[in-house]
Amino acid sequence: MGFVPGLLQYQAGQKQRAAMAFLSCTALFFVGWVVVGERLFYWALLSPDSNSGMLGTLGRFGLPLALPELLNAPANAIGAILAFDGSPPGERAWREPRDLEQLFAWLTGASGMLAAFWSAAGHWELRLRRDSKPGDDGAYPRPVANPALCAALSWLVPGLGHAKAGQKDKGVVMGVAVALVFAFGLLVSSGRAVDRAESAVWWIGQNCFGGGSLFAALVTGPMQGHTSPIDLDLGVVLCTVAGLMNLVVMVDAFTVAERSVFPVRAASDAGARESEVSA
Repeated sequence: MGFVPGLLQYQAGQKQRAAMAFLSCTALFFVGWVVVGERLFYWALLSPDSNSGMLGTLGRFGLPLALPELLNAPANAIGAILAFDGSPPGERAWREPRDLEQLFAWLTGASGMLAAFWSAAGHWELRLRRDSKPGDDGAYPRPVANPALCAALSWLVPGLGHAKAGQKDKGVVMGVAVALVFAFGLLVSSGRAVDRAESAVWWIGQNCFGGGSLFAALVTGPMQGHTSPIDLDLGVVLCTVAGLMNLVVMVDAFTVAERSVFPVRAASDAGARESEVSA
C-alpha cells in the first residue's frame, strides 16, 4: 500500500491527510511530466521498446521502471499511459533532450521521494497505534519530531533531520561529510557528474541527496561542456556515493526520532519481556 500515496493514511482513518498525500504527489509529478513526458521511458531501467516483448506490452499500461517515480505508482502509471508511443518516431522522441529537463526530471523524481515519505509517515502512525501505551495521564507518547519529517528534511539537507530530532552536532558532522563528497564529485567532473540523461542509473543513487541533485539541476546541469572531463567517471561515482551516504543519514534520522518513543531495550529487559510473554 505504500506505493499509493495516502493509502496508509486512509487506512488509519486520516482522510484529509490521505487526500493531501495523494494530491501533493500527483501534482508534483505532473508539473514535471508536462516537460518530461515520454523521456521517462528513456530513463527507465528497462525501456519498453518495440523489441522488448512483454515489457513493451506492460509499458503501454504505465510500467516504465523509472526510479524514484515508480514509488508514486498511480501518477507514474497515468503519465506513462498518456506518453507511451511505441512507433519508431515515438521511440526517437524518448531520446530527444528537452529544454529544462534537468529541473523537471528532478520534480518527477521528487514526487516519488515525497510518496516514500508519506508512506513512512503512514507507517509511523500505524505503529504508534499498535505498539505505544498511554502514560499515567492517559496520553499517548509523541516523538521529539515526526520520524518521516526528519527523513524528508535530511533528503533535502543532510543532517537537518538530526537537528530537528535534537542531535545537532551529529547532524552537522553527517551533513558536512555528505556535502563534501558530493561537492568533490561535481568539482572533478566540472559539474557534469549529475546528469540523468547521460547516467540515468547512477542518478537514482545521486538523487538520494535531494538538495545536491536539485543544485545540479539548477546550476551545473544546464552548463554546456565542449569536452568530457578526464575525471568524469570519478565524479559520477563520488556523487552517487554521497547520495547513498545520505540514504543512511535519512534512515538514521528516522530512527533517532523513532527511538524517542520506542527506545532500544537492554538485553536484560528484552529477556524479561520474553519470559512474560512465555508465561
